[in-house]
Amino acid sequence: MGKEDLALYGGKPVRSKPLPPMFPGATFIDDEEEKEVLEVLRAQSLFRYYGPKFLGKTEKFEKAFADYIGVKHALAVSSGTGALCTALAAVGIGPGDEVIIPGFSWIMDAMAVLFLRAIPVIAEIDETLSIDTEDLEKKISDKTKAVIAVHMRGFQCDMDRIKKVASEHGIKVVEDVAQACGGSYKGRKLGSIGEVAAFSFQLNKVITAGEGGAVTTNDDDVYVRAAVFHDAPFYLRFKGEPNPGLNFRLNEVSSAILLAQLRKIDGIITKMRRRKANIVKAISELEGVEVHKPVDPQGDVAVAVVIFLESFEKAELFARALNAENIGAWHFFNPNRKDLHVYYHWDTVLDKISFASKGCPYVCPLYGKRIEYSREMCPKTLKILSRAVNIDVSPLLTDEDEATIIEGIEKVAKAILR
Repeated sequence: MGKEDLALYGGKPVRSKPLPPMFPGATFIDDEEEKEVLEVLRAQSLFRYYGPKFLGKTEKFEKAFADYIGVKHALAVSSGTGALCTALAAVGIGPGDEVIIPGFSWIMDAMAVLFLRAIPVIAEIDETLSIDTEDLEKKISDKTKAVIAVHMRGFQCDMDRIKKVASEHGIKVVEDVAQACGGSYKGRKLGSIGEVAAFSFQLNKVITAGEGGAVTTNDDDVYVRAAVFHDAPFYLRFKGEPNPGLNFRLNEVSSAILLAQLRKIDGIITKMRRRKANIVKAISELEGVEVHKPVDPQGDVAVAVVIFLESFEKAELFARALNAENIGAWHFFNPNRKDLHVYYHWDTVLDKISFASKGCPYVCPLYGKRIEYSREMCPKTLKILSRAVNIDVSPLLTDEDEATIIEGIEKVAKAILR
């Protein structure tokens, strides 16, 4: 097969239409969510703590979610960003503290750190697509208070290695499980391993309420601090001292949707895992294609197949060719685009843009040295991501969809990797 056979060069594509949409939880919304929401509306009680005919859907969701994750406490909040801010505040992050985050993450990991007037320190990733523990250890200073372990694209971090480094240096581990809800690591659910964890229920997540989040922990004190931070008057419920807090509360309508979604999460993940396993098995022996291997294949959420090519040029061409075959694919980093950095936009961090014009937290008087950032500060990360191609695995894939994904990958590989 030559290049002339590829749809990219005028050939016939293996698919006549795009793959099903990749909104896992959203595409499974049905009368279960409708029933839950109507109960709240008819009760005229949308606030999480009280109402004319209060149903307590938020508390019910928190208990169900804590049981599902396998932790003592779950706190429902208004967004994944709210969950990150709350989680960091709950482990004591504040002005002048350093928090290490991987170079491959959603920008809100850094923004949450900055919101608390702390300093994000960027570490390399390795081939797991999560933080490189050797570089993590190099980046730890006497001001480091936490590391955020980001389970990107549903792939687990190597939590044993991260926890070992963190324990040796006395720093907290915050899990970002926004893209990996329902995944596990060595038999433990993600979100139950670090001191605290943050989840997102935004529209394209495994389960969704359109927006929303959760904080999980096994630590009673961390839970209380999180609860107070997410709702300033909450301290009264614990007969404790008042602390500064914000309104990150989740409403009863969103919680009602999440109760129904949580009942479906394992079924959604099972569908994605089955499809991904079949695709990976079929393409694993293709010459020139390296398939990403999760740290714990049994616990992989399976929202995507990621493959590595030998160079950015091959990866970019591979992704374009797959899209021409109506197989949605994208690569994580384009080194030729200076307006894009890594996976998500990092310009606010790179240019040290603060929430006010006073330069805080970068010129915080509690902070003894200046952190410098550059677009080349994580060369290993950039090299890994420039060679990576992502193919989403929707739970709506049919047998025919699965077969054409495999056919398309094989077709493109034979044409451009010879």
